[in-house]
Amino acid sequence: MSGRYFSDEKVNAGRQVELDLLKALCIIGMIFCHVFLDLGEDVMPSVVDDYLTEFFGAATFMICMGIGMCYMHRQSPASYLVRGFGLLTIGQFLNLLRNAIPNLIAWWITGKQFFIANSLLILQADILTFAGLAFLLMALFKKCRLSHTMILAISLLMSVAALVLWHAVPSPENYLVSQMVGFFVITTAESYFPLLCYFIFVAFGYFLGTYYPRIRDKNALANRVMLICFPICAVYYIARFTLPMSYLPVLGSDTQYNMKPTPDAIATCLFTLGFIAVLYKFMSAVGGKLPKFMEHFSKYINNYYCISYMFILPVQTILIATTGHLMPGKVLPVLYAFFVTIACYVLIEMNERHWHIHFASLKGTRMVLFIAFVWIATVAVTVYAYPRIEVYANIWNDYLLP
Repeated sequence: MSGRYFSDEKVNAGRQVELDLLKALCIIGMIFCHVFLDLGEDVMPSVVDDYLTEFFGAATFMICMGIGMCYMHRQSPASYLVRGFGLLTIGQFLNLLRNAIPNLIAWWITGKQFFIANSLLILQADILTFAGLAFLLMALFKKCRLSHTMILAISLLMSVAALVLWHAVPSPENYLVSQMVGFFVITTAESYFPLLCYFIFVAFGYFLGTYYPRIRDKNALANRVMLICFPICAVYYIARFTLPMSYLPVLGSDTQYNMKPTPDAIATCLFTLGFIAVLYKFMSAVGGKLPKFMEHFSKYINNYYCISYMFILPVQTILIATTGHLMPGKVLPVLYAFFVTIACYVLIEMNERHWHIHFASLKGTRMVLFIAFVWIATVAVTVYAYPRIEVYANIWNDYLLP
């Protein structure tokens, strides 16, 4: 595809500063949101919780992930399969450390239902689980030699199907079955990022990523993108805020965020594309170089996600077990979010310089033992916790938080 904006050859390889900045901004915002949502007694300002996350939420990470897929050195179906299973395993390991173990310990000490219910969140459609499933699905698409256009078209059909199923098919009555189905569509279980709902963002990112290395005139293209995307988004969201759309979940609701129904998903993709153009223009105006600490956020995005949660959910368990309540006010959660961000930076640097603990570095028997431990522990916790729970904790009941 050649022309004014694109070349037939790759002329734009390597790290893209505007994408690095986007990921850095999102990871900082994610840490602050998670601290407020999981540790704060007071709710976040609704403009942030209900609406700002509409534009800069998990969908942005997934679009960046889709773009990043095109920059992977290994593009074989097998490499995507391995990456997907690795993400699923890391996601389960994180669920074990942040949800299962702290809450089981608190359950054994206190006997309170809150803790045993939250221990079952070892099963949840979290973002790492979604990412793993997305890579597995991409491995299948690559095996079938589907084009990026066909993958995007299929993702649109998946999104429409998720919306139709939400309207037409009730959730399974059995909670475990509902949870298993919730990995793919919205159910009454912990279906936070179902595959059918959110894969459209990965597919859109992958579609962009096939053209991104061939952009020959980023400045001119950024101008055109902003001129097209932002007016469309403005018209759509004015209509979304003002007109009744009973077939869509209420904008800003948990259901709407977890589902991202097709029209909202398309608008989010267009807004993100426009915002990437804005960030490119901004970085060009300031010299095109990110500060080192911002590059750090982008480079170690998965590390920040996993480590930050270890400073959040186990602390939530401790606070509820010892005091019965979370952090009061808004100042303390903000200060703690700064602490978590700095602590993650320090731990990641210590690991890179001294400890060198990486999932990918596990080989042979160690890898097999680690994988076996994670999945056997997942089954064991599920078998132990499930029959002891009276009310299941999930997004729909605010995890039974006091």
